[in-house]
Amino acid sequence: MKSPWSSPVLRAVLSLAAHSVLACLPLFTAVSCPADQLRPVVIVPVDGEIEDGLVYVIRRALREAEAHSARAVILHMDTPGGKVSAMEKIMQELAHASLPVYTYVDTKALSAGAMIAAATRAIYMAPQSQIGAAMLIQMPALPFGGAPQPLDESVRKKMLSAYRAMVRSACERNGHRWELFEAMMDADVAISNLVEKGSLLTLTAQEAVTQQLARAVAASIPHVLELLGMSDAPVIRITPKSAEHVARFLTGSIVSGLLLAFGLGGLFLEMRTPGFGLPGTIGVICLALFFWGHTIAGMSGWLEAALFLTGVVLLLVEIFLIPGFGVTGITGIVLILAALILAMLDWSPAQGIPTSSQFFKPVAIVAGGFLGALVLLIVAARLFPHTPGVNRLFLNYALDSASSTAAGNLPPDVATLVGKSGVAKTILRPAGKALIDGALYDVVTDGEFVPAGTPVRVVTCAGNRIVVNPVSGSTSAPS
Repeated sequence: MKSPWSSPVLRAVLSLAAHSVLACLPLFTAVSCPADQLRPVVIVPVDGEIEDGLVYVIRRALREAEAHSARAVILHMDTPGGKVSAMEKIMQELAHASLPVYTYVDTKALSAGAMIAAATRAIYMAPQSQIGAAMLIQMPALPFGGAPQPLDESVRKKMLSAYRAMVRSACERNGHRWELFEAMMDADVAISNLVEKGSLLTLTAQEAVTQQLARAVAASIPHVLELLGMSDAPVIRITPKSAEHVARFLTGSIVSGLLLAFGLGGLFLEMRTPGFGLPGTIGVICLALFFWGHTIAGMSGWLEAALFLTGVVLLLVEIFLIPGFGVTGITGIVLILAALILAMLDWSPAQGIPTSSQFFKPVAIVAGGFLGALVLLIVAARLFPHTPGVNRLFLNYALDSASSTAAGNLPPDVATLVGKSGVAKTILRPAGKALIDGALYDVVTDGEFVPAGTPVRVVTCAGNRIVVNPVSGSTSAPS
C-alpha cells in the first residue's frame, strides 16, 4: 500500500507550512524580546545625606527598571554619607536586583556612599571626584549638637565586624578589591604606598582607576553609557515623588529634632490651656509629620504606628473625659515617646541586639524635646497672655488680679468649700478651673459639660477632688 506521506501534493503543503512558520519566527522574537536599543537605562539620583527616605526612592527605581525591562540602572552619586541602617537597606535592595546596577561618582561617594558603590557591578568616576572615608561615627544627638563623635571602641568593633562581612560579600559578588574598602572603613588597615595605619583611605578618580577600584574616568552620564556600550539606549531619569521629597526632608536629623521639640512643646502648652486648642493642634501635627515621614521612608512599621496612635487616643481621653491627669494620660505619653524612640532608632538586624549607644541618640532627642518644650512653656506663659489675639488661648487670660492675689490664701481644708458658690473660669468637660471665694481651684462636674462663665456651687469635696454643679436656672456670665 502506498504511504500517504509520499503524495507530492501533501509534501508540498507541508513544506510551505514549515517555511511559513520559519519566516514568522523573527516576528515573534521581536515581540517577546525587544531589541537592546529599545530597552532603557534608568538613572537614579543618590545625592545629599543618605537617610531612610532614600531607601524608598531606590526601591521604587529598581521596580520601575524591572517593569521597563531596562538594560541597566546607574546610581548617579554625590553624597557625603549618612545612616548605616539606611546604607544596609539600600545594599540589600541592590543585592537582590535582577538588573545590572552601576555607580557613577559625580564629585564624591564618601562614607556610606562608598559602601553602597561596593554593592554595584562597576564604579565609574567623574574627573576630580573622590571615594572612601567610611569610618563608623556617632552623629550628634540633638540638632546643632556639635561635630560627629567616634563610637565607643567596643561598640565600633562589634559594628565593624558586621559591616565588614556585608561589604566583603558585596565585593566578592561584584569583583571589587575588598582590601581597598576595608582600608576605607578601618584606620588600623594599612596598604603599602597607598595609606598608612591610622588614616582612612580616600581615593581620587585617577587613583581609583589605577587601583582597579573604578573601571574608568567618565566626564558625564552619556560618557558612562558609551563605555558600557549603551549609548543608543533611551534614558529614564528617576525623579523623586512629592511624598519621597517630603519623607527625605522630614527624616533629616535637624528637621526631625525640631518637629519633636515643637510637638512635645505643643502638648505641654495644651495642658495649660482650657479645652483643646491651637497649641495641642500644632503639637499633634508636628508629631504626626515626624512619624509620617519615618513611616513613608520605610524606617517605621505597624508597631510604631500602633503605639503612636494608641498613645494619642489615651492622651485625648485624659484631656477630654477624665478629670485631672493620671494613669491614662501618663500611659499615653509613654506610648507616644516609645513610638518616637523606636522610629528614630538607627539599628538594623545585622547589628544584633541594639546597644545602649544606639539608644542614646533617640533618647537624647526626646530629652532635648522635653527641655525645649519646657523653655517654650516658660516663654509662652510670660509672653502670650499679654499678646492681643493670642492671650485667649491661655489660662492666664481667665485670671484677674483679684483671683491671683487670693490664690495665695487657699483654705487649708478644701472641705470648707462645700456649699459655696463660684464661677467656672474654663469649660468644665467635665474637669476644669473654677473661681470660688476669690481663689482658683481644679474642679470636676458629675459628668456634664459646663461652659466657662457659668455660676457653680460646690456639692462634694473628697481629698483634693472638688465636685461642682451648675446653679439651677443660671445663665452664663462673661468670663
